Amino acid sequence: MQIPSRFLDTQQVAPETFLIRQLVGEGFNPVAVHMNTMVIRGAEPVIVDTGAAQTRADWLDRVFELVDPGDVRWVYLSHDDVDHTGNVLQVLEAAPKATLVTNWFTVERMAADYMLPIDRMRWVNGGESFEAGDRTLTAVVPPVFDSPTTRGLYDSRTGVYWAADALGAPVLHEVADVSELDPGFYREAFGMQQRMVSPWLEWADPVRYAAVVDRVRALNPSVIASCHGLALRGADVTEALDWATELPSLPAIEWPKQADLDTILAQLTGQQLAA
Repeated sequence: MQIPSRFLDTQQVAPETFLIRQLVGEGFNPVAVHMNTMVIRGAEPVIVDTGAAQTRADWLDRVFELVDPGDVRWVYLSHDDVDHTGNVLQVLEAAPKATLVTNWFTVERMAADYMLPIDRMRWVNGGESFEAGDRTLTAVVPPVFDSPTTRGLYDSRTGVYWAADALGAPVLHEVADVSELDPGFYREAFGMQQRMVSPWLEWADPVRYAAVVDRVRALNPSVIASCHGLALRGADVTEALDWATELPSLPAIEWPKQADLDTILAQLTGQQLAA
């Protein structure tokens, strides 16, 4: 059984910058979660993360509707989770001129499944930059992450910051903007998602953690895009970073228990019987 997933319309968030958007879990879980990737066209096109394998054909179609695979020069992996790396080999095969931008630990962690092509790599750690034709791209570690390999990506030309798994929130149904969400739900959902992604937040020193958030704030991003949330602009960027600063003071997340699994299984059984 696969959790239901559907592609939403591709969204342009800045000049030559597009989100390939999916909504996962709609009608199956109490909330649905975005699973986005990004394409920067520009002089040297960049694919930012490579989606999940289970929707490979549709994802590849949407990416290569935006950019010819022969023109792709960079493939950036923000980290090694399967919803970010699911199609990396297929992209590299289709895009023979592309360089894979990753880091040493990603290569090590993925080596149990397959070896990434080290002769087509560039290693970029947090704080380091590389030139992609008409723009400088800088790896900036987001304040929330679930993999030690994580680096976000800041585009100097557009001001877009790709936050990887950070600064998103689940939704109840498809919406185009956070303004369409109930404010109380949005704040609670934002805090829940950050703490689920980073359960270590309850151990973080608030002062030192605020400095990490301020590192992103200092970029003055025009847009924050992420894998698991809606694109943020203007006051929504400020609000999300303010909320992020408060995360170490929030109580630890309460994870679903066996009773919740029993409820899910009963619902699934009822749906199967009804069908």
